[in-house]
Amino acid sequence: MIITQENIIKQLSEKENINTATIRRLFKGAENIIFEYLSTTSPSEDIIVKFITGVNFERKYIETKNYSKGMFQNINCPEHVKIKANLSKYYIRQVNKKLFTT
Repeated sequence: MIITQENIIKQLSEKENINTATIRRLFKGAENIIFEYLSTTSPSEDIIVKFITGVNFERKYIETKNYSKGMFQNINCPEHVKIKANLSKYYIRQVNKKLFTT
């Protein structure tokens, strides 16, 4: 099962009685703000964006590294940032509790 952003927008619109265009603008605005935080601050600064309860985006700075072991000899990895989404343990426990508690 795949739940798309469009599905969520439609459900929110019906549940909260808000125009779908308004919700789309809110989602797009949130997306732009998160992108700004992740892409405009100093690259060496680690950032965590807590988007909604239990869901966050983490940006971590990776320095330039020269690999010299095994089959990865003489490979230069340029500096970059790694970005990943995380779910909190609490959020995961709550989902499991809802699914498997009778």
